[in-house]
Amino acid sequence: MKLAEGLPMKMILPVLLLSIAAHDMCANLGETFDQTVARYGPVLKKEQSANPQYLTPSEATVQYEFEKNGFRIRVSFVNGKCAWILYTKPNEPIYETELRTLLDNNAEGAQWNEGTNVPDRFAKKHIRYSRGDGLANAEYQELGDYRGLGIITKAWRDATSAASGL
Repeated sequence: MKLAEGLPMKMILPVLLLSIAAHDMCANLGETFDQTVARYGPVLKKEQSANPQYLTPSEATVQYEFEKNGFRIRVSFVNGKCAWILYTKPNEPIYETELRTLLDNNAEGAQWNEGTNVPDRFAKKHIRYSRGDGLANAEYQELGDYRGLGIITKAWRDATSAASGL
C-alpha cells in the first residue's frame, strides 16, 4: 500500500520516528537554563567560548553541552534565555526531516524560509535559513566529519558584539 505522496507504508515508521526523536531532543530558543536541563539531562561540559578570542567573557559566551538521541547540543544564553544552539551529529548527516523539525521548534511563532544553498567548494552541503521576523538565522553544513545546524538569535549577536567592543 502506498500513501498519496508515493511513500511505501514501510517507510512511514522510520520517518515518524525520526521526527519524534528530533522533536523530543530539540531545545527551544527562549527556554531557560532549567528548562534546557529538564529537556536534555545533566550538562556534559560547560566552557567559556574561545572563539573568537577577542570576546570578553559574558553569559552569551558560555557554552553548555548536552547529548541526546544521537545529537550533541551546545547552547548559550542571553538574559537567562537560550539564544544560540548548535546541533551536531557525529556519524551521519542531519536529515531534511530533522532539519525542518529543529527549525520549526525554534521558530518562536515565526516562519523559517526554505533555505538557500550556498556555493562552497569545501563543504559537501551548506544551507542558510532565515526567519521571517528577522530575529534569528540558521546554517547547516556538512564539512568533512562535521555535520551541524547552528541557530543564532539577534539577541546573541548583539550580546557578543557588545562583549567584543564593536
